[in-house]
Amino acid sequence: MKASEHASKSIKGRIHSFESFSALDGPGIRYVIFFSGCPMRCIFCHNVDMVESLPGTYNEYSVAEVIKRVERARPFFTCSRSGGGITLSGGEPFFQFEFMLNLLKECKKLKIHTVVDTNLYASPREIDTVSKWVDLFLVGLKHIDNQKHLELTGKDNTIILKNISFLDSIKKPFWLRYVVIPGITDDEKDIRQLATFLSDFNHLELVELLPYHRLGLKKWEALGKSYALPDVKPPTAEEMLRVKKVFQAFDLPVDVGDVEVLESYL
Repeated sequence: MKASEHASKSIKGRIHSFESFSALDGPGIRYVIFFSGCPMRCIFCHNVDMVESLPGTYNEYSVAEVIKRVERARPFFTCSRSGGGITLSGGEPFFQFEFMLNLLKECKKLKIHTVVDTNLYASPREIDTVSKWVDLFLVGLKHIDNQKHLELTGKDNTIILKNISFLDSIKKPFWLRYVVIPGITDDEKDIRQLATFLSDFNHLELVELLPYHRLGLKKWEALGKSYALPDVKPPTAEEMLRVKKVFQAFDLPVDVGDVEVLESYL
């Protein structure tokens, strides 16, 4: 074994948790691996405990150790007729680039369908390298307006929009995930601007509209952090439909998260 190969295999990833039976993180039944660490600081993040890699919020695993877990769960996600597999989420998988790359390579050796759930706040080189081992990207764009994106996440969206265009240019299938927050991300002018931007792409398979929720509020409280949107309520089914119709007017494939199921938890 070459020294570089040995070094890559010795890299350990900071993993927050695993979910063995998800139907919300890509096509089919997914085995989800939640990475710890993220470059953004979204004020509505529902996985805020995965953002800063604080002591006690993650465990370290080698690629081999994660693969053992994946193999044990494989009978569950391969039984799905709609094409299950693994999803790398977080946090932000690109925040641990080398570990993510090595893990994806091992999964593809096992012929496992791979999805990366990402905000694409990364370099085009990293995206290009990883893309060879990824079947589908789930791209979470927080806002099309640069200033509003900065206010929501602490980062501007220039590199993200460029990377979405780059992803399409290298012919990688992707879904665009967009959280609908009443009064913040649902302005019709902004939605039309986003739809116009997405209309240029040939490899966008789906616009997935996700209703804002406050299910992560207790995580903020447990970390002693102040939550910025305590009075914002989740969108109604009617509000979600209004946003959906804008994308439909641009002939974009669009799906809406189940608001009624979400409301049952609130």
